[in-house]
Amino acid sequence: MSNIVDPKEGYNLYADNYKKDYRKLESFDKGEFLKLLPDKVGTAVDLGIGDGRVAEDIKRVSQNFFGLDISTNMLHKCIKFHGNISLVNADLDYSIPFKSESIDLAVAYFLFVHIKDAEGFIGEVNRILKEGGMFLFNLIHQKKPPVLKAGKKKFKIKSYYHIPSHIEKYLDYFWFKWERFDVYEDKFWVSKIYRAIKT
Repeated sequence: MSNIVDPKEGYNLYADNYKKDYRKLESFDKGEFLKLLPDKVGTAVDLGIGDGRVAEDIKRVSQNFFGLDISTNMLHKCIKFHGNISLVNADLDYSIPFKSESIDLAVAYFLFVHIKDAEGFIGEVNRILKEGGMFLFNLIHQKKPPVLKAGKKKFKIKSYYHIPSHIEKYLDYFWFKWERFDVYEDKFWVSKIYRAIKT
């Protein structure tokens, strides 16, 4: 039997092994997510940067770049893999530590599964984005967390399944203009990618 741990503990445990899951994680979006990044923005934030799996792609389109994550071990890996990046250790389920209307692009790649209060989180993203700023994120079709291993320890990271129609209702509530891109595998959706603009 596997213990269920919170995201902070889970990703601190799993930081050494996370990179081995890149291929599996990328199979959800089949390369479509990064195609939706804008050509150039001022300030961008990677919310839930982890070990920096998509950091270089976001850095490439931004003049200023910040990465946030709840796991200090993942942030250490990010520095190891990507060098000098401005990083912030933060629990994004409560607040995003940036000034209101200070961000041009907010990216949340594979993060929503670990966000308990989706409406509150979307409200925070809306707060930090400038008018016309972009919120790019995805939802994955995962109703149960996978069993992970770190050494001899087996565990699951506490996850939340957010119904897409609920997320869309929250986007509407905060007056985002949004579009959705569905990724399918064998006639079933595996990922829904959202590009939302603050109006």
